[in-house]
Amino acid sequence: MSVGVDGDLLIVCAANVCRSPFAAFLLAKGLPDAIVSSVGVTARTGDPLCGFTREQILTFPEGEDFAESHSATRLDAAAIDEADLILTASEVERSAVAVLVPSARTKTFTLVEAAHSARSLAQPLHDTSLRTLAASMHAQRGMVDLPQVHRARFSLRKPSYGIAIPDAHIGDARRHDEVYRTVSEAVGMFLAARDRANAVVGGHA
Repeated sequence: MSVGVDGDLLIVCAANVCRSPFAAFLLAKGLPDAIVSSVGVTARTGDPLCGFTREQILTFPEGEDFAESHSATRLDAAAIDEADLILTASEVERSAVAVLVPSARTKTFTLVEAAHSARSLAQPLHDTSLRTLAASMHAQRGMVDLPQVHRARFSLRKPSYGIAIPDAHIGDARRHDEVYRTVSEAVGMFLAARDRANAVVGGHA
């Protein structure tokens, strides 16, 4: 588990009832020293988790409190300003953040983009704050190999949505499984990259 990773981490999706709260739940578990919150670009304030995501989170021993307390919140400029690092479900939400606060581009990435960027950092971070991580990842934009969109209809390979997390509330609701898979994989990669950096800094690698 990452140690000493502090700062304010904001997760953004559309309605704040599925993708961003699930990612925030997992990231808060892995980054206990950070303040992790989630919002939605088009959220209806006060909405609970969607039924699928509620059931998914309840599979975790500590999920009940989170599921009961979650209340959708709409993205605003104040939340953007307070965040040290902003992770979005897709390029759509990443753009929405930049429209509200243009200067936030340097600290805003899709979750998948951030996972691959953190893993690609050439040097471990000597300051483990989220603000420093955001600056390091921004410095290597355009130099990181990112996943491309791949449809798996006629392939044994898992589908890839590029740097986006699919929105299961647009089209086929069965895509909730893909939401949980892609979020879990990206969060796992992101946390593993931070753990590796902290281990090297601590002299344990």
